[in-house]
Amino acid sequence: GPSGSGKTTLAQTLLRFLDQRAGSVVLAAGRPQAVDSRALAGEDVRRVVGLCAQDAHVFDSSLRENLRLARPDAAEDELRAALAAARLLDFTESLPDGLDTMVGEHGARLSGGQRQRLALARALLADFPVLVLDEPAEHLDLPTADALTADLLAATAGRSTVLITHRLAGLDDGTVDEVLVLEAGRVVERGGWSELLARPEGRLRAMRERELEAEGLREAEGLREAEGLPLAVG
Repeated sequence: GPSGSGKTTLAQTLLRFLDQRAGSVVLAAGRPQAVDSRALAGEDVRRVVGLCAQDAHVFDSSLRENLRLARPDAAEDELRAALAAARLLDFTESLPDGLDTMVGEHGARLSGGQRQRLALARALLADFPVLVLDEPAEHLDLPTADALTADLLAATAGRSTVLITHRLAGLDDGTVDEVLVLEAGRVVERGGWSELLARPEGRLRAMRERELEAEGLREAEGLREAEGLPLAVG
């Protein structure tokens, strides 16, 4: 959904930073039977549902210590595996101090994409049964954002993952199981990617068309044809 549609509010509810006024959030992971999240302490909910957000904090410490915030007892190979899944291991190994490299205040020595990959590696190391990715590629240039989103989806394959985004590039039936489109705090469309994209007056279709037009990509017409969208006229 677009900015202001309620995406982050939904994320805060899933993490129980907020309580919903109606409906329910039900958790089943690691429990003999499903339970309403409001019956649990917020900290207990957040042991099951993790967050990787656009403003994930990076501490003025080493890469190693930033990772170990998720799991203080993590072994070296586990740290490296998390970095590899987040596509940050090659960069780490290229540094003279490797995992002991200091990242600076708020991760100042890292690029925006590298900070987000570090946050993802930390979330993967924590091994949350459910992971919420809240606009993780926001504020990055489009090529970096699209590459990061692709890696996020690949790294979280097989894990219950909620990707919150207003950018649709890189999404398809092979990367997402279900799409929910939000508008003014409500779910206005729900279904598979191709199913929603095929609706002539659908919200998802309109969003994808606007995205292609706004980018002014040379290959926009090719993308439209491949995705079954009408070709631009005039």
